[in-house]
Amino acid sequence: MLAGFVDLGSLLIFLYFAFVAIITFQIILDNKPPEVAVAWLLAIFFLPYLGAGLYLLSGVNWKKRKIMKQLPERTFKNHLGPILERQRGFLQGADNRVDNDLVKTISLALQAGNSILTLNNEARVYYSGAEFFDHLSRDIEAAEDSIHLEFFIYRSDDLGLRLRSLLLKKAEQGVKVRMIFDGVGCFNKMSKKFKRELKESKIEVRYFLDPMNVFSGRLLNYRNHRKIAVIDGKIAYTGGMNIGNEYIDGGRKFKSWRDTQLRLEGEAAQLLQSVFLSDWYNSGGELIQEERFFPQAPRRGFYLPMQVVVSGPDSDWNSIKKLFLHLISNANAQVFIQSPYFIPDESVVNALETAALSGVEVNLMMTGVADKRIPFWVAHTYFESLLKAGVKIYLYSAGFLHAKVLVVDQGLCTVGSCNMDTRSFHLDYEVNAFIYNEDIAGNLIDQFNRDVAKCRQVSFEYIYSFPLWKRLRNSVFRMIAPVL
Repeated sequence: MLAGFVDLGSLLIFLYFAFVAIITFQIILDNKPPEVAVAWLLAIFFLPYLGAGLYLLSGVNWKKRKIMKQLPERTFKNHLGPILERQRGFLQGADNRVDNDLVKTISLALQAGNSILTLNNEARVYYSGAEFFDHLSRDIEAAEDSIHLEFFIYRSDDLGLRLRSLLLKKAEQGVKVRMIFDGVGCFNKMSKKFKRELKESKIEVRYFLDPMNVFSGRLLNYRNHRKIAVIDGKIAYTGGMNIGNEYIDGGRKFKSWRDTQLRLEGEAAQLLQSVFLSDWYNSGGELIQEERFFPQAPRRGFYLPMQVVVSGPDSDWNSIKKLFLHLISNANAQVFIQSPYFIPDESVVNALETAALSGVEVNLMMTGVADKRIPFWVAHTYFESLLKAGVKIYLYSAGFLHAKVLVVDQGLCTVGSCNMDTRSFHLDYEVNAFIYNEDIAGNLIDQFNRDVAKCRQVSFEYIYSFPLWKRLRNSVFRMIAPVL
């Protein structure tokens, strides 16, 4: 009997090591970024069984296999092909009177993400959840045809209940209400009663890659991090804010919450509508292409150039990351970055250091009050080299900073859902609005400077004050950060 157990144990050990060998070859052949490949190899070799299990759940390169049925950037190409070609032709023929950096930025978004340049737009920026939710509620109450909401997190707290009541009322009035929740982001965020009542109502609800679904559960490492609201196809919101009390008052963990959100009217709202409808189809909903959801935007008498850019793990290009790198690398005077998390890859670090060393004023702000300890620890491992290059680093300490903002040279800016980290660049589905306007860029810079007054500026003394064991801890977690 004992011999039988020994033989079975030996067989299981042999099978495990054979399995690890196969995974190792697969990681190498996938040609992942070096930091990602090394992180997975370390996890598999130094976390027996657990590392291999995690790789199966979240490390398999499903990008080589089609995850989504319909990508928004391909929808842009299918429905806006003639416009895309006209814009490409215009940019190729642009003369010296047009700013070359601007032309290259617009062209990159066109080529990498089929993101057309829209001009007939109006934008408003919100820096607090209270103001954002107040205006969103008013727009929902005024909706006449459709309300489309897509959020990474939706809590069934006081705010979530109030918003649901408005949506139920509009659905009863005949307005078409559709909602998309990310399966991982909303996991354990909504009560069973809340979900049951939604399901029994006239509101249509879909989960994006539900982790409890046997078919999509294997894809839990890929998340829909987008935040989108579209009202009647005319008004749209996007940015960093989800649905929850903390976005207004900081919740139980934080004294306050600082975020940035956009309200858009005009042609850009139709592009966000297209992103929502693609995600609706990918979440198991019907394919919607009716013209009623894309009403003609009225001429507003002013000019606000803007592109809506999306990216995801199965996109042809990492469009948002490439645009971030392009803007930083081509900055002439100033760079302002706000992101709650900072886990860059080597290309982003090099771009920031090169910009600073070339005389560009580079300002980086992240949260100084962590909601997730490991990303906060890992971010500190990048600070020393950035400081040596001349980057100014600020830790926001008045509450939690959740804004995702990049401004370059007081004229180019972007607001959206994408963090300055590996997960947002490679694993999550993101959306950002890229705006070419000095007034809005200046508004974002003014807010950045107001936020600086609530920050601790990182110095060499701060970095060197950490005891050795904390620095070692941070560096160890940095080795596996790309797989978190």
